Amino acid sequence: MHTNKDIGRLRALGGIKWQRFGPDVIPAWVADMDFPTAPAIVNALRGMVEASDFGYSGSSFGDAVPMAWVDWSARRTGWKPDLERVRLFSNALQPIAAALSIATAPGDGVLLFTPSYPPFLGMIEKAGRRLVEYRLDQHDWRIDADALHSAVEPRTRALVLCNPHNPSGRSFTAHELEAVAHVAEEYNLAVVSDEIWQDIVYTDESQHIPFASLGSHIMERTVTVTSASKSFSLGGLSCAVAHLGNEKVEQGIAGMLPHLLGGVSSLGATAAIEAWTHGEDWLAETVATLRSNRDHVLERFALELPEVSLACPDATYLAWLDFRETSLGADPAAALLEQGGIALSPGPDFGVAGTGFARLNFATHRTLLDEIIDRVISVVR
Repeated sequence: MHTNKDIGRLRALGGIKWQRFGPDVIPAWVADMDFPTAPAIVNALRGMVEASDFGYSGSSFGDAVPMAWVDWSARRTGWKPDLERVRLFSNALQPIAAALSIATAPGDGVLLFTPSYPPFLGMIEKAGRRLVEYRLDQHDWRIDADALHSAVEPRTRALVLCNPHNPSGRSFTAHELEAVAHVAEEYNLAVVSDEIWQDIVYTDESQHIPFASLGSHIMERTVTVTSASKSFSLGGLSCAVAHLGNEKVEQGIAGMLPHLLGGVSSLGATAAIEAWTHGEDWLAETVATLRSNRDHVLERFALELPEVSLACPDATYLAWLDFRETSLGADPAAALLEQGGIALSPGPDFGVAGTGFARLNFATHRTLLDEIIDRVISVVR
């Protein structure tokens, strides 16, 4: 059982999750966990702080972080990325934006699986590209091969895949990923695969399947992006990696002006190395806690608020709640914030396909989670 001490620690944190709203609001929106990160990471960072080890880090982390991720990926998924094609970035959105700017031109279409992580929508619009939507089935959020083919429009040049998918929590199957690969090949699409949620998977029958692992011909058109940030709650430390399998993107990034993409701090790099080298036991315990929270959310909504439905997320710590059978309107999160003092992510931020939905982050202490659910029930009823 967690106490007010936990709430006090969370309220004192400087991150946006707990600071954006007032003291009467319980936040369950941005994808930060409310649990302290792995002790190995904390100890490594504490050692740097106590030693005032803040000098220029040179290029050493440019090798060490990719090496740690390559080994982590091979161990966890069976896919060993080519170290020579792995590059360090300050956050996961950076290589995605760079890849789209290199692989497409203004007016080109970018295929997204909607509802979609809001920054993807924003960068497509800002870059003058066209959004090409494939709307996932709103019952189970699965990819249908025939429907995906029909979604591709002329001048579609790239595809952004988020797997596991945010916000639905789907971890796409090999069959679904092969359908995506077939479409990418048929229409000669550059692929950006955001796999930042790869470690938070609950399905017993399979691991996360990296899109680039489907074959060398798929890897050669794909940029794979990931980070330790979601798995280890390190979003503020800004460190990510990308496997630049797509040669055009690799060359385009190599040809950019030096320093245009910024760099990674020694603290962020150290945290990533510790996570991917010594964090596996902590992660296993945390995923077990998250699975228990997921099951608790499913059980409580099914029993106490069946008019709000959700498909069982087989990955992530996100519950994509369907309020369309309630009276909360197009943006349920707005009503829940105003009337219930809880902050969920607004469904419309995820595109038109998010109308009537809200996203709940269940990576928190059970007492807080129950209070969030209680408030949702109170507002709906």
